[in-house]
Amino acid sequence: MKSVLLEKKDKKADIVSMKNGKAVIFTGGAGPTYEKVSDLIESAEIIVAADSGWDLATSLGVSVDYCIGDMDSVVDKEGMEKLPPERRKIFPVEKDFSDTELSIIFLEEKNYRDIVLIGGGGGRIDHTLALKALFAGRHKPAMWFTADESILYLEGNRDFPCAIGRTVSIFSCDESGAYVTTKGLKWELNNFEMNSTSFSLSNKAVSESVTITVHSGAVLVMFNYQSS
Repeated sequence: MKSVLLEKKDKKADIVSMKNGKAVIFTGGAGPTYEKVSDLIESAEIIVAADSGWDLATSLGVSVDYCIGDMDSVVDKEGMEKLPPERRKIFPVEKDFSDTELSIIFLEEKNYRDIVLIGGGGGRIDHTLALKALFAGRHKPAMWFTADESILYLEGNRDFPCAIGRTVSIFSCDESGAYVTTKGLKWELNNFEMNSTSFSLSNKAVSESVTITVHSGAVLVMFNYQSS
């Protein structure tokens, strides 16, 4: 496949002021309701649609600053083409990066680091696996929200407010594995080794606060919306 790099331009119309470093990428596939991600969207300084993420964003009434990708899956092409040309980053279909990864690279080049991914649920399993693989690579989002769950990248220690009974699953990000301890789950983990064949699936919160400590490596923590 042909390598494609983002074209760098110095145009006033192509500049978005950055204050808090928060960015949102809408990607193709099923996404959450607006209410579930409204705080994230409203606090974002820049919103990017990766290809058919344009359709998801506009279905939620969200204004998009940039649309990036080969645009082969966009349904509302007429609406997308109303964006100024400098805010439509068009790439060939044959390329080495997915449209979502190109969107992350674009934001990182603008020094955005707190990147939230919205969409990507349902649909083709290869696309879903490609999105999960982003968390093991160089260009990774901080969080991912699909129609059914919220997914967070975690290194170190974090306390999560959590409804009792909510389903919580934890997976290692990559083949190097991770060691994890939890507090507040039905089946607690104690320095538990996670790898490609060892994980915590469909665990349950038994406390309104769940603490997850990653002693080494990194994990994806998944909270199901409907299980509590």
